[in-house]
Amino acid sequence: MQPKTSSVSSSLIGGIAAAITALLSLKEVVDFSRYRLMYGPDVFPITGIVWGILLLAAYAFLAAMLLMKKQSVLLSIGFGVIALNELRNLFSLYTSFSFRLIYLLRSAAFIMMALLLVALLTQALPTLRETAKKFWFVPAACLAVCIVFRFLALVWGLFFVGSGFGFFIQQLFSNTIAYALIAVVLLCTAAWTIDPNGGLFPGVQPRSAAPAISAASSAADSCGTAPAGGYASAASGGYTAQNTVPAGSAYCSMVKHVLLLLFTFGIWYYIWIYRTTRYLNQVEDEPPRNPTTKLLLCMFVPFYAIYWIYKSAQRLDKLSISRGIPSDLSTLCLILAIFVGIIPPILMQDKINALETGAGDAQPYAAPQYAAPQYSAPQYTAPRQRTPGFDVADELKKYKDLLDCGAITQEEFDAKKKQLLDL
Repeated sequence: MQPKTSSVSSSLIGGIAAAITALLSLKEVVDFSRYRLMYGPDVFPITGIVWGILLLAAYAFLAAMLLMKKQSVLLSIGFGVIALNELRNLFSLYTSFSFRLIYLLRSAAFIMMALLLVALLTQALPTLRETAKKFWFVPAACLAVCIVFRFLALVWGLFFVGSGFGFFIQQLFSNTIAYALIAVVLLCTAAWTIDPNGGLFPGVQPRSAAPAISAASSAADSCGTAPAGGYASAASGGYTAQNTVPAGSAYCSMVKHVLLLLFTFGIWYYIWIYRTTRYLNQVEDEPPRNPTTKLLLCMFVPFYAIYWIYKSAQRLDKLSISRGIPSDLSTLCLILAIFVGIIPPILMQDKINALETGAGDAQPYAAPQYAAPQYSAPQYTAPRQRTPGFDVADELKKYKDLLDCGAITQEEFDAKKKQLLDL
């Protein structure tokens, strides 16, 4: 029975919303350029135009991919570019408190969307795949909360700042439309990624073969201690884990890892570089690296962190393959490190967690052993002893006569002939 296909695809709705958002971004670029000519580059710097063009390109790319129904991990790069712009606005010195909260939620929404796409469309985040299928709507919900926050901020400005009713209506209308369009893009992209033939609310059924993670494993939120229960992942080769990794290892809960990357202003990122460099020194046939030296190079040499990501991902692939876990992160991490730098540490830490929890059970590939086939000596039957005076030619002539007159068939004649000639 064929699955039921929605009359209006979620990718079509999301593509239209992304195209409209791209047009709004184009309008903002034109308006910003006009204001720059009127008031000068000191008030409206060129970086605003650059980021506006990047946003325009990102939304146009998302619209094209959704309208053409092209499911690809490249979608995560589009959302990653938008997330970078939101983070830029979040940490701007001129951002008000209310907008800072909004930019925080928008940044979280786009980052979660990029991770969701990576988890569902690749094998890079096997441990987050089921979580992504359960909470696919969260990025769009973050935009809905942004609408509420913006409404409250406008009400505060109307009654306590004196912004004016006309400004209140204009901002409420424009912000609500813009945020609602982005929410539709997030909602439709997530729904279409999970169920390409479904509508806006795909009925996601959990896979019966997927093993459940124990409560103790889910509650493990500290770095350096792996969950005791382990897990199995068909997307990563079906490896299982039953051992507990000793304290002090490179294991770190993915939830805590992502939160630390987002809210420690780069501090955890450099700690993670030090820990990961030391952990990957166990790779065979690779020279050991000094963690302190690599940390200083990543901190003070421009673009060295991208090179470190690429080389460390190569070592991680080699270590994974040696333990029987498939991995091909190096090229993907190199591309993402250039455009969306926060994603490679998440992908690599997820693979490290898989190694740490699966190290006791995953074994390198071994060629199957085949037993040598057993042959028995052929059995021969001694030829039939004929009585004296027995003439084969006369017997054959008799049976040929019987064949000619139709008394016996050709098959019976052939069988008797073989018998007489000992064939």
